Amino acid sequence: MRGLLFVATPGSVVSRKDNNVVVVNENGTHKIPIGAIEHIFIFGGVHITTPTLRFATTKGKFVFMLNQFGKTVSVVLPEPLTSDYRTRLAQYNLLNDNERKLSVIEFLLKTKAKNVGYIMGLNESKYNKSIYIKSLIENVRFNTLQEALGIDGNLNYTMFESFRNSMLPSDFRFDARQYHPPKDPVNALLSLTYSIYYSVLIPMAMSFGFDPYLGFFHIKRGKHAAFCSDVIEVSRPWLTLFVFQLLNDGFFHPMDFIVNDKGCFIKQKALRAYIKIFSERIIHKDESFLDYSADFLKKFKGMIE
Repeated sequence: MRGLLFVATPGSVVSRKDNNVVVVNENGTHKIPIGAIEHIFIFGGVHITTPTLRFATTKGKFVFMLNQFGKTVSVVLPEPLTSDYRTRLAQYNLLNDNERKLSVIEFLLKTKAKNVGYIMGLNESKYNKSIYIKSLIENVRFNTLQEALGIDGNLNYTMFESFRNSMLPSDFRFDARQYHPPKDPVNALLSLTYSIYYSVLIPMAMSFGFDPYLGFFHIKRGKHAAFCSDVIEVSRPWLTLFVFQLLNDGFFHPMDFIVNDKGCFIKQKALRAYIKIFSERIIHKDESFLDYSADFLKKFKGMIE
């Protein structure tokens, strides 16, 4: 089984030798066959050689460059978009058809609301009690994109409030979602989780023929892969549950994080532990999160083509 290669130790050098990717750092030398790697994630402070980038991309691997907070700052693509343009053309046409675009957003919000409701039911049996969530599942009403974004914001607030009240340990504090940069350990873990998953969605979206940068719900900003930000919304409740479960189960302590005037980010030892858990529970678990995202992309593709 192929896996994601994360290189996070500052000072590491990533190079190529024969058919292997070689990582050299204070922990020793590690050789990984290119065939065992799905994609490569390089954190700040790590050097990857140009021949290695060329080698990885010719083998169909995406290389993601992340900063110390886990935010994707650059993506090296293995090849251009596929020659089959039908799905991308359907994406472009969707942007010019406001009625169809709002219908697709309605589908996305209802799907996300179902997931939020299910998770709330797992935690505190609030699913059947929440009139707001049930109303969203049954009938999402809006006439503009701005109104839809407002509904999504209220849905996120309801979700975060439920997790904070039911799962957050007393030694952690979470007042609200903050990013650019995250200000506290909870937001740091949320940002890291969302960012890595968002990055993995880029090659997945392209494999289905989509343009990852052409969103229908989120507005593109700079290098932002807006379509992947759209797709991640249906998985955001599960990703959020993953973070709060880690905290509730005692995997992390406030001392595992550094807080300074630049923001809050996870220390190296804790980051390595996080990456291992993320790979096991998010990527390689039977019926993984990625399987769910792939199923959503199939349904979405059927809706617009």
